[in-house]
This record gives sequence, structure tokens and C-alpha cells, in this order.
Amino acid sequence: MILSTHAVVGGAIASFMPGHPVLAFVIGAASHFAIDAIPHVDYPLHSISVKRSATSALTLNWLLVQDLGLITLDACVDLAIVLWLYASPGATTAVLAGALGAMLPDPLQLLHKLYPREPLRSLQRFHAWSHTKRRLSWPLGVSAQLSFVALVVGLRAILA
Repeated sequence: MILSTHAVVGGAIASFMPGHPVLAFVIGAASHFAIDAIPHVDYPLHSISVKRSATSALTLNWLLVQDLGLITLDACVDLAIVLWLYASPGATTAVLAGALGAMLPDPLQLLHKLYPREPLRSLQRFHAWSHTKRRLSWPLGVSAQLSFVALVVGLRAILA
């Protein structure tokens, strides 16, 4: 999944528990693994790979700068969208915590690649186990994630 899907789901869940940002963070992180089980597509990264066969060394080059820029832009835009959708005066902290928790497992994969020790090793093993093995084509994967996000936003609006 792209980070925005995780952020929207984590923020939506967190909006129902505005007084509990720590719980929102934990449930947001748990939601990451649940929705990674849904077949999807990820955007391509050219210099960063968390596959077992990939080298752990990162080379500072233009491709790495592009990949990190894409990830940073994605995360910042996602947080802005989630805050716009779900934040209220009493829920901003929880919504932000839920969205950040939902996005966190993906950067932890990179950290595991650089530092393959516990507890990151076990977390990565669980992440790989929970992640779907079925990949969708780019157009189908993007439309499926947009539909899923629309479903989550719609359900949250109905239940609020």
C-alpha cells in the first residue's frame, strides 16, 4: 500500500478515540498489517529495497534522493489530508498519532535492512508474513487503493 492508504485508515480509526493518542498509535500500527494483506500495488523505489536479497548498504546518489523525496512528500501530503479529514480541536493529537502509527511499519522495514537485529528482525518477519503475496497491476492497484480509501472515508462519515 502507499502510505496515504495507511494514513487515512489510521487517522479514521483514531478519530473515534480522540482522548487516547497512545491507543490510536498502537491501533494505527496494527491496522497497517491488516490492510497490507489486501492485494495492492506499491510505487516503485529505485534505490531502496527491503527484499531479503537486496544489499543493506545505501549509496548516496540521485536515485536515493529521489526515493527519499517521494516517501517524504507522500508522508507529508498524507498527514495534511488526514488532518483535514479528521482533525477536530479535541482529536488532532490522536488523529496524528493514528496516522503516524499506521505509516510507521514501512520505514521500520528500511531500518531493519540497515540494522537487522531484534526486535526489528521479528517485526520484519511478521510484516513479510502479513503482506499479500499477490501484486496488482499499476492501474488496477491504484484504483483498488483509491476505492478502499473512499470506502474508509465514507464509512467514517456514516459512523461519525
